[in-house]
Amino acid sequence: MSSLSGTLGPGGFLQSTLPSPPPSSAASMTNASNILPRPRATPLKPGSQKQSSLINYVDNRLLAISRRYEKRLNVALDSGSAENVEDRGYSDFGLMASDFEAVIDIIWVSGTPSLQIPYLLTVALRTCSCLPSFAFYPRPTFNLLSKLDAAFHSLLRGVDSETDETLPGFDGGRGKLSMTEKVRMRGIVERTRIVVVEVAGRGANATNTESSAQITCNDSTTDDDDDDATIDGMEIDGHHGRWEMELARVYEKTIMELGTSLDTSGIGGLA
Repeated sequence: MSSLSGTLGPGGFLQSTLPSPPPSSAASMTNASNILPRPRATPLKPGSQKQSSLINYVDNRLLAISRRYEKRLNVALDSGSAENVEDRGYSDFGLMASDFEAVIDIIWVSGTPSLQIPYLLTVALRTCSCLPSFAFYPRPTFNLLSKLDAAFHSLLRGVDSETDETLPGFDGGRGKLSMTEKVRMRGIVERTRIVVVEVAGRGANATNTESSAQITCNDSTTDDDDDDATIDGMEIDGHHGRWEMELARVYEKTIMELGTSLDTSGIGGLA
């Protein structure tokens, strides 16, 4: 695998070769971690140095995430021996979700549909596959899935789901998802909704064991003391509804848009 070009800056982004979110986007991500950053105005040119650097960077980040996931069972041993965080296994899904969100952000900022579509499908598939390996951490899980939902919904429509601005690379009918990509997306979305319910139903105790990712992502949303309370079935401290509603909203926008798109094409909507 090719080595990265450019200098790594804060957050692991390449300062000299990769596009980065404008200040306004960074602020919005701080306030709501499920909001996508603003993409660059035009897609990266195929075969350009910037595109090659982005591909190398994302491939390396996904590989690092996979390696940390594989080391999750040895996290107790690694924590004492590995000096670099990158060499340690994930102790909870909150940490993994945080790394996935960072990858989604840099992919989205590229404003390049030919990269956004396959990479985001890959992240969504890995999220679905890895979720059952961890105890359920509601907030980081729903933040990640909300971000993916916003991205997929925007790509399916060719416009930003929040601003209704045409996405880079989608003008003139370009950049649209193929029918194969839509069918693949539907399979991932359907499976993820089932997996999240199954994982949530197992129960999890996150009351006093918030991950560092949760604390970082939610500094501005600490209005409830029971946000990550013990989950038993769908019950949280005797209350049904808070996370149950979030479960019902998993990929909600994507499902609606896929249903319309696939119905129109004659393939059939979502069950």
